[in-house]
Amino acid sequence: MGTRMLKVGDKEVQSTKVTYDDLVILYNQFIDTYGEVPVYSKCDSKHNMPQGRIITRVLKENSITYNDFLLQFGKVSHVRTESKDYDLYVKRFKEVSDNIGHALCGNELMNNKYGLPNPIWFVKYCPDKNVKKYDDFVRWCGYESNKLKKEKEDIANALINLEKELGRPILREDISLEKIGFSMIVLVRMFGGLNKAKEEIGLMPTPTDKPLYPFEYYRNTITEALNNLYEKTGRKFLTWQDLESGLYHKNNIEHKSMTKAFKREGLNVFAYIKSFGFEMNPNNFSFKYTFDDGERAVSTMEFDFSTHIRSLGYEYNKSYFRDVMYKTFTNSDKKRKTNCDYCMLLPNGKKLYVEIAGVIPNDTADWRHYEYKYKRHQEYQQKMLYKEKILIENKCNYLFLFSSEMKNGSYKEILQNKINEILQEVA
Repeated sequence: MGTRMLKVGDKEVQSTKVTYDDLVILYNQFIDTYGEVPVYSKCDSKHNMPQGRIITRVLKENSITYNDFLLQFGKVSHVRTESKDYDLYVKRFKEVSDNIGHALCGNELMNNKYGLPNPIWFVKYCPDKNVKKYDDFVRWCGYESNKLKKEKEDIANALINLEKELGRPILREDISLEKIGFSMIVLVRMFGGLNKAKEEIGLMPTPTDKPLYPFEYYRNTITEALNNLYEKTGRKFLTWQDLESGLYHKNNIEHKSMTKAFKREGLNVFAYIKSFGFEMNPNNFSFKYTFDDGERAVSTMEFDFSTHIRSLGYEYNKSYFRDVMYKTFTNSDKKRKTNCDYCMLLPNGKKLYVEIAGVIPNDTADWRHYEYKYKRHQEYQQKMLYKEKILIENKCNYLFLFSSEMKNGSYKEILQNKINEILQEVA
């Protein structure tokens, strides 16, 4: 296989002989053409870019980190670092802190524009073993702690915004890490409790035990959600996520409030749902469903995706296939039992491989570099990176869909755009 030539400005350069200046020109050319900063998966001859290993080598030879390189193009990403870089990043941390007039707060280091690692990294590799928390690191650097004041301000602003969004007094069930970014434990530590926080900030007081809405409000909300769920998805089973997401009804209520409302009337919410012919599943992954033609879905996401592509005219085991082993269509490790969720046969004869990556969130749109907190997510991330590597090496058309895209329905448009892109490749 011959050496690839790349168009760099008004000259041609062998991909293996690209210099740092050439690399800057190539990135700018890519941005002008495609309107985005290229990720490693798009660094190939098709896009007039050198391979990732070449980019890594050039940056290393010029003592430039990948994150610093991307910053010049306005791309902010998580910094990949090693412990040997510690003094370098501490020096930069102090320079930035001095310029802005205070020690950087922890949230200012998340996906930051300064090319600095996250707070956990600074604590983990600090040579002083007495540094156990980020606040310890700040003081170790010679700055006064601004943690408590800053966190309290952030929490107060978050509560003010939440009350405006809800249009009613904030309840205990409204406070969770998933919904607002912190838990009741933090609220108690900062203010002494929800009611004390409301008094200090000036928010609406917590209502008494009187229900916020009449029973009919909750009953009608569930009825509306069931009707819309079946109409939009064809499903006769649902999760609490379906009822809370707002996708199938116009109200914003939490499932505990629904359950309590029915209990006050001496009714069982599950029996009410059952009376409409629906079954409850505790979450998106805890059930199995078999279509009439034998296809099995093991999550609501798979059920929704299969139902959608069936509505587009695709047929199971004819124009789309399930759980296809990677070793059957790639040069992957034959010993690994790795499979792909979907293989779609498109009208032009080309294939599209689709993975429903429902385990890890992709809220930052940077799942490849995001530093997930939990081991399960980290392992799943590595699994998806392995799959993507194989797909790219074997020049396969592929699409990864994440839980947020499945839940808000945007996966339909994303899928159609990908199909159109592949269909247009054939003259």
